[in-house]
Amino acid sequence: MLEGQFLETPIWGLPIVIYPFLSGLMAGAFVIDSLSHLFGFKKFDPVAKLAATVSFAMVLLAAFAPLVDTLQPSRAVWELYVRDHFPYSPLGVFIVIWTLYVILMLFEMYFDYRVDNVERSKQGGLRGAISKFLTFGRPEVSQESIKKDKKALFIISAIGVPLAFAFHGYIGFVFGAIKARALWTSSVMMLMFITSAIVSGAATVIFFYIIGYSFYSKKNKVNLETLNALGIFTIFAILLDLFLDVVEKLYSVRAYTGAEEFHGWELVYNWGGALSVNYHIYQILIGLIVPLVFLLFKKVRQSKFLMLIIAILINFGVWEMRYDTVIGGQLLPKISQGTVIFHAPWLGFDGILSGIGLFCLGLVLFFVLSWLFGWEDNPKSQSLDSNENK
Repeated sequence: MLEGQFLETPIWGLPIVIYPFLSGLMAGAFVIDSLSHLFGFKKFDPVAKLAATVSFAMVLLAAFAPLVDTLQPSRAVWELYVRDHFPYSPLGVFIVIWTLYVILMLFEMYFDYRVDNVERSKQGGLRGAISKFLTFGRPEVSQESIKKDKKALFIISAIGVPLAFAFHGYIGFVFGAIKARALWTSSVMMLMFITSAIVSGAATVIFFYIIGYSFYSKKNKVNLETLNALGIFTIFAILLDLFLDVVEKLYSVRAYTGAEEFHGWELVYNWGGALSVNYHIYQILIGLIVPLVFLLFKKVRQSKFLMLIIAILINFGVWEMRYDTVIGGQLLPKISQGTVIFHAPWLGFDGILSGIGLFCLGLVLFFVLSWLFGWEDNPKSQSLDSNENK
């Protein structure tokens, strides 16, 4: 097979792969948070605050990836906030939704951790002073005040779920609307991004829940019923994701698609193609089917070690989905034959080290927010809420 690497190279590299991956973690983690506040699933209460912290950290971090790719991030404020290009520019839509979501998450974090901050404000010192400031003049921890917090969190979740889907889903919409790339022009692209985000968000919450509560929590332990509930939720999310993958796979069948799409699948994704192993083995088999099979067993869903491995496999598969979509769509040449070759460099703005740095920054953001707000379940607020319901 002839290769077009000397004539063409992919324009979008690792930063644009990382961006939808991080924003997917943000949206998926918020869904887990909303299962407690919005839908009233009590088994998800122990991970609600953790999921909110993960979502807040990821939405802050997600903005860095496209800024890295622009090469001139200093112009971001002017270009994205001041220039009149909304709603015609995809980035104009991005900055509006991103700003609204950050504001919403500030309210989410305030009401989620208000009781915790009231308790920590009594400790004194720097931590106590910060916690007292974060209460914003509401030091009461009565049943009535907690009831108001719950009501506020319900409203925030009701607004936040569609906003999170809009933030991440529009990325899939942008890819699906690009007619110049045959492998991107798909009506299910937006839905695929949203469902895979839910899968990866659930897996990320499982990962931090097991690691955090097993090794870094003094007042909480991993609740096996909560872990089991997270596993069941992940099963349904994977099934929906697999269904959309089957629908997308129909684009590789000549009877259901045009010649350009069929030719693209043959060159890139189907067996023998440039990303055939990535798509079939890494994304579908290792990232979805293997975790699904193991999650069907309750003993696996209640095993911290096995659930930790499953969470890693799922996020690996979702990462491959983002990579296969962003890079795979650019491997069809426009002026040459065969497929374009993509090699991620180690150095440079779009290099592997830059990507590792972004993920490390995400961990830093998560730990800073965990120190600032906390991330554990608060038994006091839960017990007050339970007494009120009796």
